[in-house]
Amino acid sequence: MPEALYYKEENQRIYLKGEGHITAILCADLRELVFSRFEQGEAIETFYIDLSDCDYMDSTFMGLLVGFNKRMLKLMKKRITIVRPSETARGLMEGLGLTSLVDIVDEPVPFPKDMTNINQTKGASVDLLLHSH
Repeated sequence: MPEALYYKEENQRIYLKGEGHITAILCADLRELVFSRFEQGEAIETFYIDLSDCDYMDSTFMGLLVGFNKRMLKLMKKRITIVRPSETARGLMEGLGLTSLVDIVDEPVPFPKDMTNINQTKGASVDLLLHSH
């Protein structure tokens, strides 16, 4: 399975899909992309994160999920929505207590077809690793 992160914003909704092993290496651009979107101040109706094809997440990615959720709660008074997490992803989130912080749906949510692959263009920095935990 390819290791990838796909992103798209459409109709005040953010869509993020993780495939394969999601580690700090894949997260370098993700943090910047999402937090810069939050700083725009425009409303976000829903932030969907599809983890149905995710077979591993490291602590950096899970830390980003917590950070995205905190920002959504602060700015939009809504939690992020994890869509159909794989058994492994759900287990990892349960182990860190994330399942009590976010919304989880087990039904499919239609995602845009033309999502952008945001695989890293730069390596994971010390700043990313520190601010994700």
